[in-house]
Amino acid sequence: MEKCVFCAIASGEAPAYIVCRTAYAVAFLDIYPVSRGHTLIASRHHYRDLLETPDDLLAELVRLAKAVARAQLEALGAEGVRLVQNNGPVAGQKIFHIHFHVIPYYRAAVHGRRSLSPEEGNEILKKLAGSLRLD
Repeated sequence: MEKCVFCAIASGEAPAYIVCRTAYAVAFLDIYPVSRGHTLIASRHHYRDLLETPDDLLAELVRLAKAVARAQLEALGAEGVRLVQNNGPVAGQKIFHIHFHVIPYYRAAVHGRRSLSPEEGNEILKKLAGSLRLD
């Protein structure tokens, strides 16, 4: 298997704006966010997609996605949140490692992919990590 960038992030070998790590998952900012605070939830173990991932792990990933969504609403002032999970190239999957996109939405914001600056990454990381509650 070719080296997986999400495995490298999950293991700490690759840099990322880590919002939270649990025993089974890692939440980190997307470096090409659709909107301010766009966060990825990935398994700490490699599974290609939804169909390969054990059900109990999927439940953990969604639990963390819910906590991140709550933090986006509270800490970033998002007015809505979209949860996205792509499977296969035709469906838009680019990284073949199970992950969910937690994308906050704001009425007055323009949405579209762009590069995340270090300043914005650090600012959002502090706000989300400080507001994240895993209950």
